[in-house]
Amino acid sequence: MRIATKLGLWLTLTSALILGSYGYRQLQREEHELRTATEESSRLLATALQVAMENALRDGQGADVREMLESLEVKDPTVDVFVFDAKKGLVARSLGSSRTLPLVEAEALRVMEAHGVTSRFEGPEGLSHLSVVVPLRSDEGGTVGALAVVNPLDGLRMDLERTRRSTLLSVLTLIAGISVVGWLLLWLHLQRPLERVVRAMRAVRGGDFSATVVVEREDEVGEMAHAFNAMVKELGEARGRLNVETEARISMEAGLRRVDKLVTLGQLSAGLAHEIGSPLLILGGRAQALASRTELPDDVRRNAGILVEQCERITRTVRQLLDLTRRKPPRREVLDVHQPVRAVVELLEHDARKRDVTLEFQVEAPLPRVLADGDGVQQVALNLLTNALRATPLGGRVRVTLAPSVFRSAPGLSERRGVCLCVEDTGVGIEEEQQARIFEPFFSTWTELGGTGLGLVVVKSIVADHAGAVSVTSRAGEGSRFLVQLPAAEDEDMKEEAE
Repeated sequence: MRIATKLGLWLTLTSALILGSYGYRQLQREEHELRTATEESSRLLATALQVAMENALRDGQGADVREMLESLEVKDPTVDVFVFDAKKGLVARSLGSSRTLPLVEAEALRVMEAHGVTSRFEGPEGLSHLSVVVPLRSDEGGTVGALAVVNPLDGLRMDLERTRRSTLLSVLTLIAGISVVGWLLLWLHLQRPLERVVRAMRAVRGGDFSATVVVEREDEVGEMAHAFNAMVKELGEARGRLNVETEARISMEAGLRRVDKLVTLGQLSAGLAHEIGSPLLILGGRAQALASRTELPDDVRRNAGILVEQCERITRTVRQLLDLTRRKPPRREVLDVHQPVRAVVELLEHDARKRDVTLEFQVEAPLPRVLADGDGVQQVALNLLTNALRATPLGGRVRVTLAPSVFRSAPGLSERRGVCLCVEDTGVGIEEEQQARIFEPFFSTWTELGGTGLGLVVVKSIVADHAGAVSVTSRAGEGSRFLVQLPAAEDEDMKEEAE
């Protein structure tokens, strides 16, 4: 059961108890006042009749007694009057009073013996009749009889019923009003704010740390909302720090794996260079010599040419391994990347024309200057353009773009200004499951065409040495786009370079 429902029920029960008790006391007080008023009026009537009856009985004028009773009958036929003499006999009575006579006979005897005045409420709950009996005295003070007045309480009973209904209706109306207002206030000031907090908690539990509770007032509920919002903010910041730390740990683990691979590659390349370098050189020289001899049969010369090509391929692979694992430290200087990239584009224009591929080069000026190794920038552009030309079919297009950019070298780091080198082609593209592995050593999508899987590894290594970033977007059959971000040289770096 909701807390607002519980509080509403308790409020209803409490108000019902308090107002019910108050109404009951009011009814008791009202009944007492009505009885008192009725009794006083009956006593006054009995007293007035007592004086007249004493005079009439003293003078022996029974006719006057009957006349007074008849006159009273005309004025108020509901009141019954009885006159008893000293011998306890009934002297006179009003008309139609035979039904109420048993109510006062015994009481009249007691009054004459006790010389006092009595009044009694008769019937169920004392609401049927009120009987008042007074003694009749002589001039000497002796008792000469008794006078009984019986007043029906129909009016009193009706007044009490109206009062009860009115009090009950008032109490029920007040209880209903208090309950409705109480429930409305509880819903507005307690249940609705708590429901908002619960919704926000569910959103936070679902991972939405931007969920907050609107603070509409400054009370205990408002303080709770402030505390909740502060807690969610701290949780969001902690979640962000945890994500950054997790990404940093993943990046560090990937770097360690990469270093381990590079160590393995270094050992492998050193062994290859030592073990197959000299034999490969001799084999290539002999094969080239055979291929150049015109007197030999064509099939021999053709096989010798194949041996030469394969020897050169192995030589290039060993050289790339050595370049990757034993690359010299970059010689950085403040430069305009436009020049080294343009040199690579001009170098490969002839190859692009041979492949019937359109090679475009665009520069968005002005470009910020970067602190970089010119040879490394050329190596990056050469590897990316070579792969793009290889992937683009006849009639395709390769576009190279240089533009200012703003980027993050790693998640969680601040943004930096830089230069973006974009190499985009309309080639065969890269499958989605292969994109996550293209920067791994020896992974190549062009193995059948002589790809070694080391070109993009070299690109990533050079870019990482320059505190940059490299990324790829590609769809199979629609081409690929490689983005290389190189940070711009800061003013302090440029000053140091100028000195």
